[in-house]
Amino acid sequence: MKVKKVFNNNIILAEDAKLLEVILMGKGIGYSVNPGDIPSEEKIEKVFRIDSEELQNRFVKLVNDIPINHIELTKKIIEFAESELNTKFDDTIFIALADHINFAIKRARENDELKNALLWEIKKFYKKEFDVALKSLKLVEYYEDIRMSEDEASFIAMHFVNGQQNGEGVQSTVVATNIIQDILNIIRFHFKIELDEESLNYSRFITHVRFFLQRVNKTNDNEDDFLFEQIKFKYPDTFKCVLKVKTYLDNKLNINISNEEMLYFMLHVRRLTDRENKSKKIVTK
Repeated sequence: MKVKKVFNNNIILAEDAKLLEVILMGKGIGYSVNPGDIPSEEKIEKVFRIDSEELQNRFVKLVNDIPINHIELTKKIIEFAESELNTKFDDTIFIALADHINFAIKRARENDELKNALLWEIKKFYKKEFDVALKSLKLVEYYEDIRMSEDEASFIAMHFVNGQQNGEGVQSTVVATNIIQDILNIIRFHFKIELDEESLNYSRFITHVRFFLQRVNKTNDNEDDFLFEQIKFKYPDTFKCVLKVKTYLDNKLNINISNEEMLYFMLHVRRLTDRENKSKKIVTK
């Protein structure tokens, strides 16, 4: 590996063995080194492999515009979240989250609190990410002596969700959140029931829809029409409900949902509504 550019004492641009550019972060890694030098392996704490030239340029701008302590704080938050969520984020999360953390700290010092209109949806649909985001605010408080609200935690949680979706963008998380809410409303009003948001089946359904929306443009040729017809025949009311969901998704996303996806939706909706159907909790408008 060879140094190409030194941004500051803690961040450098290097070229790996495959002649690909990587961004290296580590305390003192850029101190007293010059282009052409070999970086100290012992000082490398984080390696960013950003293929897009646009993203790389954004990273460089980020490094130049944001205080190094905010960049290091972002690194700590990401490492903490990855450990808590047992996942590995896409490297592009660093750029967006560092920019957000820096801006949030500035706003907090000016007592300019930003409200998140999706706060309650984020708390419901992305519970794990939201809980980890709340805990990550303790890191902000410790290092910056600033207390932030649940609204700020919900913004950070959206970045955590996005980081698990190959960097597709926070906007996609907002769209997905609204779609999930719409689908749940379709189910509520079709069956005229309230749903137990604390139930395991509710959590499983939300997870299913989230992953469905992530793979929505990916096709699957392994159709199981026989099982689809069986479930359709056995649970006709569930099928009618899922048809409404299908029509909504067709119109919203301009997609044609396969019988296999319909089957999975029917199974999840059946589990989600089975106990509530028995108790007949009526929805009031």
